[in-house]
Amino acid sequence: MENPDLRKAMGMKPDQKGVRVRRVEPTAPESGCLRPSDIILSFDGVDIANDGTVPFRHGERIGFSYLVSQKYTGEKALVKVLRDSKVHEFKIRLATHKRLVAAHVKGRPPSYYIVAGFVFAAISVPYLRSEYGKDYEYDAPVKLLVKHLHAMAESPDEQLVVVSQVLVSDINIGYEEIVNTQVLAFNGQPVKNLKNLATMVENCKDEFLKFDLEYDQVCS
Repeated sequence: MENPDLRKAMGMKPDQKGVRVRRVEPTAPESGCLRPSDIILSFDGVDIANDGTVPFRHGERIGFSYLVSQKYTGEKALVKVLRDSKVHEFKIRLATHKRLVAAHVKGRPPSYYIVAGFVFAAISVPYLRSEYGKDYEYDAPVKLLVKHLHAMAESPDEQLVVVSQVLVSDINIGYEEIVNTQVLAFNGQPVKNLKNLATMVENCKDEFLKFDLEYDQVCS
């Protein structure tokens, strides 16, 4: 919070220092107490400077993420926050954030769903490795890699669902080249995860099935 105009807009007093929260992941434990634009004044009793640093060794400073790195997953920390010109204190539990592309599948065989020759699957790191080999971070499609590296789940059960491949059949002639393309919606309804997609398809009473895919593709 080094910008004086922003400090004024946030209602900070001259002696208050800290860093601004830009985003709170919906699946993070702290989403129940922290909000975007909160000002974190201190972490476990250590004041945070406007440049985001905290005291380190004698005469030195370091980014406040150092304090977080000293904690273990599951431990709690006391966070002092400025919100609407009022100071609040929260005990938050530290946890790893849930990424949209899971790093592990916990020893379970991969799930898939097949309808009309379309094979649907949820993307995970083991899936990418099986599709593109050990160098998947170089060989996988850019859009999948961006989601793998940066996307966070909006809900605990959200998955990145793709058309893994299209099996040869008279019913899907013309769609054979679709490979590992994200499924955005089914009959106009957003796809939340693989189970959600399968449920919507099985309960569908429409004459035709319509899948909205990335790159403005439509399969019906």
